Amino acid sequence: MAVRPSRMVLSLQGVTLPERQHSSSPARLDLELPRRSVALVEVDDEADAVAMVDLCVGMTDPSAGHVRFLGVDWASRTPRERMNRRRRIGAVMQTDVWPAHMSVLDSILLAGAYHFNRGRDEMIEDATELARLFVLPGLPTGRRETTPRRALVRAACVRGFLGTPDLVVVQDPVLEQAAELAVPMAQAISTAKDRGGAVLWITASLAARAAEFVEPEQVLRLGEQGLVRARRGR
Repeated sequence: MAVRPSRMVLSLQGVTLPERQHSSSPARLDLELPRRSVALVEVDDEADAVAMVDLCVGMTDPSAGHVRFLGVDWASRTPRERMNRRRRIGAVMQTDVWPAHMSVLDSILLAGAYHFNRGRDEMIEDATELARLFVLPGLPTGRRETTPRRALVRAACVRGFLGTPDLVVVQDPVLEQAAELAVPMAQAISTAKDRGGAVLWITASLAARAAEFVEPEQVLRLGEQGLVRARRGR
């Protein structure tokens, strides 16, 4: 297996969330996420969690500081360049991510088809293997509105880990309490790390049941004092 260059996957330096720029406590974020590592970050405010995800994947720019993905500052790239770089990021989340105009299966395969020019049969084979891992009887082929929520949660995991992403971002409140997915998530994260990727899991609670067996290299909490080290209770 080819070894990827040893460099930081994600770096946040002196970052301020846009929504907090005029706050008395703007919450400074500093994070260095190297390859083959996991950071578990507790963020109790869902708006802050979404804002942090948007910063990390280059959807928005920070009010202050720098967000770098694979050594490149998102702010230095054009919208098209940002879109191309996001092909190297997998995302596990539910909100506004299942397009109504396509099937769940097509949504799962979309990133690979568009960015990597992989054959559909090859992608379906890989996605089917992940579906088995996440306790799906098969890949969901229906539309979002006709697919049970339980299946959508698992399908989101398949989509996020499909391929060989450099970074997987997890921010899914629905997934967090799915205790039956704790082992599959730990296995998928272990595989992603073995391939040289990194995982950022933003959660409402460090005790999230789905993350029970994940062993992060960093445990952090985002609060009024910004992003600080935390202890994870068992």
